[in-house]
Amino acid sequence: MQLVLQRQPYVRHQTEALPKAQSRVEGLLATVAEGDSVEFWHTSTHSWIPGIVEEIPQHNDLAISQCAPGEVTVACDLGQVKLAATECPALLRKGFRISLIAPGGGADGNGPVYLELAQLPEFQVDVIGRKSTLYDQYPEGWPGGREPPNLASYGREVLDIGIPARTDCWVCGSRGGQVSLPAIWEGLGNNTPPAVVLNGGCAMNLPGSPTRWPREAVTIMLLGGQDWFRGSQSMGEYLGGTVRCVPSDNRTTALLYVPEMKHMPQPEVLKAALGPLILAALQWKHSPNKLPMKELSDAGGALLAIGFPSRLLFTGGPGQWQEMTFGQQPPDLPAKPLSPRNPRPPRAPPAVELGTAPAVFPIEMVMDLTPEKHRELADQALSEATAIASSFGAEPWAGTVRKRLLELAAGQEGDAYACEGDLEGKRIDELKKQQKEQQQQLQLQQQQQQARLSGTFSGQMGRQSSLHAGTPGTIANTAHPTVRVAPSPQGQQIHYRPTVPAAGGVARVVVRPSQHHEAAPTAGAPPYRSAAPVYSGQVPNLGQVGPGGASTGYGQLQGARPTQLSYQHHQLQPQHLQQQQQYSVHPQAAP
Repeated sequence: MQLVLQRQPYVRHQTEALPKAQSRVEGLLATVAEGDSVEFWHTSTHSWIPGIVEEIPQHNDLAISQCAPGEVTVACDLGQVKLAATECPALLRKGFRISLIAPGGGADGNGPVYLELAQLPEFQVDVIGRKSTLYDQYPEGWPGGREPPNLASYGREVLDIGIPARTDCWVCGSRGGQVSLPAIWEGLGNNTPPAVVLNGGCAMNLPGSPTRWPREAVTIMLLGGQDWFRGSQSMGEYLGGTVRCVPSDNRTTALLYVPEMKHMPQPEVLKAALGPLILAALQWKHSPNKLPMKELSDAGGALLAIGFPSRLLFTGGPGQWQEMTFGQQPPDLPAKPLSPRNPRPPRAPPAVELGTAPAVFPIEMVMDLTPEKHRELADQALSEATAIASSFGAEPWAGTVRKRLLELAAGQEGDAYACEGDLEGKRIDELKKQQKEQQQQLQLQQQQQQARLSGTFSGQMGRQSSLHAGTPGTIANTAHPTVRVAPSPQGQQIHYRPTVPAAGGVARVVVRPSQHHEAAPTAGAPPYRSAAPVYSGQVPNLGQVGPGGASTGYGQLQGARPTQLSYQHHQLQPQHLQQQQQYSVHPQAAP
């Protein structure tokens, strides 16, 4: 279906309740809006047919509507089908619409997770607005806050253009949960759709007036023990403070605490928990007196299956909190503070005036938006505004539609400018990351150089040992000395053969097992190559390699794969073999 911007919620405010269709969950209904992918029940063939909702008329735009009030037009293989709104619950089926508050919601960092969620038949995901825009800033009364446009005015605009009427469940996070969701609560009260809140921003001691938490709001929070929102609080203090922010008469709130989750949830964490938590919120909204224990437990179980224990707290009744855990809980480790952001260079001012009109696009489209595509959308909005003025200029509604299309065009210019800033920020962050890695590599090289000078060496696991000085030139004068280890209980023996550079320097020993009981290979013989395992045990003494290149030690080797050691002096301590790591030891003048 071709994108028509004059049907954007900002242009044509959703002032009426929308039809409902069957969902994929028995007993629950999903909201139907224009552009939705649906399935139409064909009564003649008794089968579901894929289709697209083309039109749902409203009283304020009937002049350009092709169907009568109360009708829904669906395009499918049968052509156009017109249904009464009251028929939709029986004849249409679709996924729940999830409205993602863009600022703080992680549509960029966790976009693939939301995209995968939207590909499930149970859900569709719309993204409301964009991060980094003029309204993506804290309001007055907050540290660094500003007057509108800000996150609070954005929340109120989401209300004004009718997004709640087309929403089955909110998803928000970070600053969106701190500011925008409370603004929506204030406008809708108990009628607000259920919400899944990442980071639990709505349940914090926030600047400004206290959050007006609706008594009947359904809210499920996903909290992280490694979230910098936690500050310096212990786990008990953090969870206790969160619980105290919930009104004592509310009975539809739960929080799932994941000790190892960060502020930006790890993709695997969000993927495991988000779907079950949304279904829990929808079930709880439908039946407030019935705790959605199955769905809440599904979230905790899915996290545990990927190695993330969690703790669930929920209201069993007004002011009655209960708790259950999933898996053995890890130690309570302090959360790391917010890392300082790399400074951004000053940007050139925009070439055109930037607007703040929030657009609503499916996550599939949002994932592909670039500055160029935002500007293409701005041009399309301008073209549609011109066409409206040309074709319907005399109609009373035409002026309003044209004005809002122009504002939407300015909003897309604002999104393009924000997108450019985000891309430049990512480029700077990647450059800083590369510089940090290069600096760490340089420091490692310097440490290795120091080790050469001191005659010590470090294993990859951080262990340090020293080699005892022997007769100068012992190894360098021996072409291929061999050390033999006695046969293991499994009837195999292991040969060590140091390979020495022609001009001296670092010698390297490769441990490989032999499949038979012959004597150690003589000097100059090729090394063994075998896939047989190296057996575990202790090596009490490996003896030493003498000037003639022949020496024998007895014992067994610990490890499950060939081990490499590098050495320069003639005596090799047994514990070096047991560490099963690669070491580098460089020449040192013998005393």
